[in-house]
Amino acid sequence: QMFGGTIPEAFGNESLMKEQVLSQMVEEFALRSYVEKNNYRISDRRLNQVIRSMDTFHTEGEFDAEIYQRQVASLGYTTAGFESELRRTQAMQQLKTGISATAFGIPKDFQKLASLKNQTRTVRVITRPLSAESYEVNREEISSYFEEHQSRYMTDEQIKIDYIELSLEGVKANIEVSMDRLQDRYNQSKDAYTSAEVRSASHILLTVPADAIDADALQIEDKINEIRSQIDSGANFAELAGKHSQDPVSAEEGGNLGDIERGMMVQPFEAALFDLEVDEISQPIKTSFGWHLIKLNSTSGGEIQSFEEVRAAIEDEIKTELAENQIYDLTENLANLAYEQPDSLIPATEQLGLALETSDWFSRVAGEGIASESKIRNAAFSADVLNQRRNSEAIELADNRIVFIHLNDHKESVPRSLEEISDAIVEEIKTNKSREYNSEAGKSALEGLRSGMSLESVASDWNVDIVEPEPLKRSSSAVDSEIAKLAFTMASPDAGAVYQGVSHGNGAYSLVELLSVDTEDSSIDDQQLKVFQTSLAGQEYQSVIKVVGSRADVIRTPTEDLNY
Repeated sequence: QMFGGTIPEAFGNESLMKEQVLSQMVEEFALRSYVEKNNYRISDRRLNQVIRSMDTFHTEGEFDAEIYQRQVASLGYTTAGFESELRRTQAMQQLKTGISATAFGIPKDFQKLASLKNQTRTVRVITRPLSAESYEVNREEISSYFEEHQSRYMTDEQIKIDYIELSLEGVKANIEVSMDRLQDRYNQSKDAYTSAEVRSASHILLTVPADAIDADALQIEDKINEIRSQIDSGANFAELAGKHSQDPVSAEEGGNLGDIERGMMVQPFEAALFDLEVDEISQPIKTSFGWHLIKLNSTSGGEIQSFEEVRAAIEDEIKTELAENQIYDLTENLANLAYEQPDSLIPATEQLGLALETSDWFSRVAGEGIASESKIRNAAFSADVLNQRRNSEAIELADNRIVFIHLNDHKESVPRSLEEISDAIVEEIKTNKSREYNSEAGKSALEGLRSGMSLESVASDWNVDIVEPEPLKRSSSAVDSEIAKLAFTMASPDAGAVYQGVSHGNGAYSLVELLSVDTEDSSIDDQQLKVFQTSLAGQEYQSVIKVVGSRADVIRTPTEDLNY
């Protein structure tokens, strides 16, 4: 839908895609050279800050040096190599920041740009659809077309790979944990298996003002002691709380504070509360809030789960810890063996006691099993694995899976037989004939419109309806994207309607009648201004990249001329 029914040639043309990638690589190397030549640098302190800020190296929100070393190693770097590469990318980022931060435009130009962006165009459209089924195709046409376009009808290049897969779950499955070790972990971690103790309490509070003189403070202390005596004589705690407590919220509830866990109250209050028995009332307690009398109403929680209840969780926890260490060591050893003996994975499997598996056939774009992973397919069709027949480096997949691969077998892309694709060729020839006829008919009608013929007359000849959408904006989806794009490239109809035609990817042909162009002065707010400036900054940086790349001396050597 985005491309009007036809995928652009670049998406299916491998040579064009390779050229784009090559151009990007040239620009990147040229930019790196420019940055180094102009002395952009990052300090050791700043490098350290950048690394420590990366979430991928964190455990519970804190930088973890061990995880950092593991992650870097899994990417195929030493820590020195990783830090060196990061220095380069951060230096290049300095250049980008400098250009982006100093980019500016004139407000008047931004306002003009906003007006153009909000411009509307009034059009009428007719479309001649494809009618491929009305054409006949003979055998000679099919054979001729097949000979001319045989390179388009090739089988997919396919390969099989041998592979070794390490996974956290797979390693865990082979680990046994003794009963003694499980029991030791349980005994060491009982706090983790103990539910929090909750105490329901009430209190009577008499506050002591911060500026109270000694006499007043003593008077308040005497009063709390008097209340405590009344309780000892049988007075009701809740009634006394409602009458005397200066905690306005709890006083209305007879002093009830609800459920309290450790850490919720100030230390003197908490210490007294967790030392009481149910229905026991404390002696007067002094805190920063004043004097308290505390009554414990009930307790709950504090139970320890039995060993049997948590045994499975403890076992999984220990297995995970052991497996994480083992998989790291296995990966490192496997990577070394795969590198030292790059022609096969078999020596690695024999030395490490791992299973070697083989995939089904798969192509660059699709596969089953392990080949359903795009990372695996990309690595399998890389020059090292496919052409040089070397073992791959470690390939990290989701769910803590690490894979090493080696080429097992290879099927080149070969032409399909005419019988296989005869029906497809017939449809293509019919479509092409209809497209060509539509294009000729459309161009002829376009000349007629420009010579004075009406759109209604052409619509009648084509037996189609005239579409009259609401005035189009640049982002309008009321008509086909190609029509909307065309409408905004047409000259303004100052002396009557303007006409233009467009061939669609699906073979249809549209004629567009532009009736009016409406542009209003548009004011821009701060947010829109920021968007325009950001866009301008990005354009300026891309311009710098293009200029630097164009000035680079580049030697291009065909692949077949390289000596490996």
